[in-house]
Amino acid sequence: MLQVHGLTKKFGGVAAVDGISFTLSQGTITGLIGPNGAGKTTLFNLIAGMYGPSSGTLSMNGQRIERRRQDERTSLGIGRTFQIPRPFPAMSVVDNVMVASGGQSGERFWRVWTSPRAVAREESDVRARAHDWLRFVGLDHMADQPARTLSGGQRKLLELARVMMVDPRLVLLDEPGAGVAPPLMKVIVDKIRELNARGVTFLIIEHDMDLVMSLCRPILVMAQGKLLMQGSGEEIRRDARVIDAYLGGTAH
Repeated sequence: MLQVHGLTKKFGGVAAVDGISFTLSQGTITGLIGPNGAGKTTLFNLIAGMYGPSSGTLSMNGQRIERRRQDERTSLGIGRTFQIPRPFPAMSVVDNVMVASGGQSGERFWRVWTSPRAVAREESDVRARAHDWLRFVGLDHMADQPARTLSGGQRKLLELARVMMVDPRLVLLDEPGAGVAPPLMKVIVDKIRELNARGVTFLIIEHDMDLVMSLCRPILVMAQGKLLMQGSGEEIRRDARVIDAYLGGTAH
């Protein structure tokens, strides 16, 4: 599904991502781990289109995308969440989900006046889809509440509902477990597995090693901007380079 070849991003003279190459297969849940400063979030930003690469290529289902805009990559099926969710706090939960559905007719000022019924129908359809995704993540009972009332874990679920509004084929999840209580973490993991069973591919940054080992196959390990290795959970646990670079010198 995604082919990354020689991807490099330099800030000044520092390579935050340094010649990384890997392939994501359709239908997998791939983990991306590494110490702080390894370049994981920069890699996400390169795949999502927030940064352009200094060199290297990115392909999605055979199409080169490294120079395409973020919205073009979204239309090709790439969605992403963020480590720290930032919903619009005063807007309702359902409205926060609806804003993710871009390209609506009502976004064109003249269509509001020339085709008000069509715009209204489209908005009604988008609202119904938003409620469907809120039901999926278990937040529909809070649909009309302002987003500021959500807990940290609920905001992660809101992020998941919001990214699904763009019908992604590949979702980049940035630390879905960060700051989430265990009961809601189980809900998030269950929803990831259910979406994966429906055909959604995931690339997940996560520091919770138990979560990564139980959820992700395969696992990519980054250190100092480079891809250190990739493999199964057991291979990762046994690799001396991973132990030195990420696990502090002791195997988990």
